[in-house]
Amino acid sequence: MNYALPLNMNQLLGFIKTLSINEKTFLKTYIEKEISVERHGELTQKLLQGPTMSDDEYQSYLQLKKDLKKWTKKLF
Repeated sequence: MNYALPLNMNQLLGFIKTLSINEKTFLKTYIEKEISVERHGELTQKLLQGPTMSDDEYQSYLQLKKDLKKWTKKLF
């Protein structure tokens, strides 16, 4: 989410430099949490929009898995 700030980036960085170490630590933790939440949301969306198997494809997969297991048992 983008916000319009009355400051440009250099002014914002200058302001951050004036903060105490505790305030900077709090700000860093807050920003990292926000980034984590955004990435989690993006990942969830990508996973939900990803490809899925139809019932027929799943049954075919199970059969191939069964055949492969049977074949590997014959080798050993």
